[in-house]
Amino acid sequence: MKSSIAAVIAIFFWQTVFTQDLRRYDFLPIITYSAESALNLGAIGFRYFDLGKGNQDIPVSFLNMSAVYTTRNQLFLESGYQFFLFNGDRINGRLYYFDAPDRNYGLGNNPNLLLIESESQEILNYLNVDVRRIGFQGSYQKKVGKKVFLGPSTSVENVLKYDTIPSSFQILQGAEKLNRLQNRNEGTRVGVGFTATLDTRDKVINPRSGHFLEVSLLTHSKFFGSDFDYQASRIEFTKYLNTFRNHTLALRFVQDWKHPFGTTGNIPLYGLSRPNGRGYFQGTFQDQHAQQIDIEYRLPFWRDGNIDYPRPHFWKGLGAVFFVNGQQAYGETTSYKISNTNIAVGSGLRILFNKKNRMNLRIDFGYGLRKDANGVDGRQTTFSFNLSEAF
Repeated sequence: MKSSIAAVIAIFFWQTVFTQDLRRYDFLPIITYSAESALNLGAIGFRYFDLGKGNQDIPVSFLNMSAVYTTRNQLFLESGYQFFLFNGDRINGRLYYFDAPDRNYGLGNNPNLLLIESESQEILNYLNVDVRRIGFQGSYQKKVGKKVFLGPSTSVENVLKYDTIPSSFQILQGAEKLNRLQNRNEGTRVGVGFTATLDTRDKVINPRSGHFLEVSLLTHSKFFGSDFDYQASRIEFTKYLNTFRNHTLALRFVQDWKHPFGTTGNIPLYGLSRPNGRGYFQGTFQDQHAQQIDIEYRLPFWRDGNIDYPRPHFWKGLGAVFFVNGQQAYGETTSYKISNTNIAVGSGLRILFNKKNRMNLRIDFGYGLRKDANGVDGRQTTFSFNLSEAF
């Protein structure tokens, strides 16, 4: 991914003008620029709810929303929610609508696709496509133990449009990577199953201690109205260690499996296992299965008791992070090998937005170490800007 140059508006305004810690709302208008999307205009917001009615054992519920429109007529709308009810039950999920260009690197863990676009004569290792997607994910989990939750879940997505952007192109290498995905681009996937969670985190939004284990199993079938027949299972385990004062060492392991049913089952492009570690464009590595490992050290420059509102000096809420991740996709094209892991490193800046909920503004730069991830001889980089931590 080409490097992004970001011009962020309202960060310092927020930190210097607002006269109180907004405990129910966090809102950030943004302006960014990147080579892929040009000028981006939008906003990110969080709304907090105390559904536990003062019970300190019930985490704070929240609804987050983001909306971005670019000067290249691209639109990104997304809303996520986590509601923690007074009886301990949980409701969570997300809604999204994307209408914007994307990249198809083809199937596999090796980004060796090479093509030349006829009009620009540019040699790329991905196919530029124009995609419109709408989707929903949701889960209701009943509290079945002190920190254990279990319940039904569903995932629905409709790819309304999938068009190649170049009018013509010539594939120089790796045609089979795209051929394997024929007739697997547009359509609807509907999955129904269950999710089980073990959660001992001290805070949901920005934990310093505890762990999080989630196991999910979704069956996609024509019986539910899906155009694709396959089984999706996922395990995520995250451990948070409070190493020193308010420092945190965060460790995460994610494993995805996708299994088509019989000889007629198939997995759509956006149903493939796609690791999303910072440093690589999501979709660079995509296959039947995927694994991702993240290690991040979070280093706030402030202590819990030394920030009072109003706080006109934004540097009192600064922090930094350093991270490394490894990811690979495998299954249909290759088998799993530790040596196939794609490593990325990076660092980021944190600005404390909400002291009570430990909500941070996150600005991260990731650098992929794989030399051929961005064409014939180039590395990918990513820039991410958001409220809340990466995990």
